Amino acid sequence: MRAKPFTAWVLLALVGSAGVLLGRFATSGNATDAPPAADVVVAGRPQLVFDWSQESCSPQEEPDLPARAFRDAAGRVQLLLSHYETYRMVGPSLNRLRPSCRPVMTSIEDGDPRDFQDRRWIASPFTPDGQRVWALVHEEYQGNRHPGHCPERAYYPCWYNAITLARSSDGGRSYRQLRPPRQLVAASSRRYRHGIGPTGIFAPSNLVKRGRYFYALVRVRERGEPSGDCLLRTSEIEAPRSWRAWDGSSFDVAFGDPYRTGARGPRCQRIASDQISEMTESLTFSTALDRWLLVGIAGPVEKGRATERGVYFSTSVDLLHWSPRRLLLPAVTLHTYKCGGTAPIAYPSVLDPASRDRNFETSGRRPYLYFTKFRYRGCRKTPNRDLMRVRLSISGPE
Repeated sequence: MRAKPFTAWVLLALVGSAGVLLGRFATSGNATDAPPAADVVVAGRPQLVFDWSQESCSPQEEPDLPARAFRDAAGRVQLLLSHYETYRMVGPSLNRLRPSCRPVMTSIEDGDPRDFQDRRWIASPFTPDGQRVWALVHEEYQGNRHPGHCPERAYYPCWYNAITLARSSDGGRSYRQLRPPRQLVAASSRRYRHGIGPTGIFAPSNLVKRGRYFYALVRVRERGEPSGDCLLRTSEIEAPRSWRAWDGSSFDVAFGDPYRTGARGPRCQRIASDQISEMTESLTFSTALDRWLLVGIAGPVEKGRATERGVYFSTSVDLLHWSPRRLLLPAVTLHTYKCGGTAPIAYPSVLDPASRDRNFETSGRRPYLYFTKFRYRGCRKTPNRDLMRVRLSISGPE
């Protein structure tokens, strides 16, 4: 990785107020007894981590999900460049990484939506020992790419998403999945239908572990239901069907297979929608704030307020109740980009080189905010996407 100044940007950061929300998986809770304000601010100039134009070995070697990293059994850091062909960067630390030209997982591109193995992005790796790695996978069925499945012949109307599980037994060198449908973790309660837009379970956050349970936030979009995030957990990371979602009082929602199970069961409760919207990009435990730190792309909390869209953050003590999100970095996003304007960004992720956790679950007072910068030509996105990072400064109550 080469640190290069990114002079085209004017970076601003707003001071955020992080409230403490009481309760450990309580059935209800309100923000009370808020501590002194916590600050999360940009404290440096952007650096170039991965230069697609100079370092990519394939057009698909591009950061198309938030950056995830872990330390393998040899003590090396592996940072994933996740796309429907997932590559990695490897080095002695987050500050010294080089891209590897061998993909760790490619896509099967199966045209049958029942199999949940069309295009696959490694989204959330977790390793207990650096040798065995499990990962939640963002799986997209893209009906427009399969003849006869999408009369609209367009990506968005025929996008059907699910979460599956992959495993590496060689320290992250390659990932494999069980035969369908045994790899399925979470899917829509409805079968694929063309023409209704992005549907299903999307974009899992980092996998984090507390006690014997693993947790992840996922984005849920179902026709006729409110969109938002659901909280999933399992005590058996190796078992795809062991994941359960929060229903408002307990982790009791089992995601079925719409092609192989019967009637719909209870739906998962959307978590703090007013506070975090659909943010799932980055989840770490902030040792500086002594609470969970969630970072993602969003708009302002107050509807109709003339506030910029960009990277927001929120905090929590229990993963269920979240403080109102605060603007960390105003930015042009994929939803606000205008042809010929400033290049947009996406996929923010907090990673701390000083974290002692093998999976970088923790972040301290001086982590980095990683993000993808997109490049357009003729008003169209190109494969040329760079991975950037900028230093943050986080200070909490004494």
